[in-house]
Amino acid sequence: MIIDYQSAALIIVDVQNDFCPAYTSGGKSRPTGSLAVAGGGDVCVPLNAVAEQFVERNGKVIATQDWHPKRHASFASVHPGKKVGDFVELDAVQSQILWPDHCIQGSEGARFHDDLNIDLANLIIRKGSNPLLDSYSAFFENDRQTTTGLDGYLKAFSISTVFLGGLATDYCVFYTAMDALRLRYTTYVFTDAVRGVDYPKGSVEQVLSAMEVTGAGMITTSDILQN
Repeated sequence: MIIDYQSAALIIVDVQNDFCPAYTSGGKSRPTGSLAVAGGGDVCVPLNAVAEQFVERNGKVIATQDWHPKRHASFASVHPGKKVGDFVELDAVQSQILWPDHCIQGSEGARFHDDLNIDLANLIIRKGSNPLLDSYSAFFENDRQTTTGLDGYLKAFSISTVFLGGLATDYCVFYTAMDALRLRYTTYVFTDAVRGVDYPKGSVEQVLSAMEVTGAGMITTSDILQN
């Protein structure tokens, strides 16, 4: 696969401790995250390899980070009588699924996974900071109007192609891919460098199909690293 790296960006989505199972790094044990995705930490090795190649060839590397205040409106704990998986209406969003408390600003759970080489990133986008509005996509918050600034950054560097990996396939990766396509970026998803919540059951398979049908290229990191 031939890539013009100067017009390409790698977007690493939400590879954070709260989305990963327990692991040990540097002699320190990290507990299972509050919203852990099975195999979440496994995306670090392939994403690091691709990020290194992007840096070497003058491409851009962007990482996103869920960065919620305490008592965020997407937390089930904020809504008396509600539980994780229930839906509520918010001012800007008619149907918001409720999650466990996760990725609270400054917490260990919000930190990037220790095995992810975040030093390779040119830009970190922190999203979900509005206490009344969640943000799945790297491009827009969940009202589908409030921008994170990522689109402006990519356009400023004449980026026309984006490659996506990270967590979770059926939420933040999916919404990022769909927005990238809507904004007319050529979009690829690394199928070996994403992991999904699969809630509700079958959602990972559904979104993989939806992304491909909408125009995203479904590739593996080896397709990049062999060139």
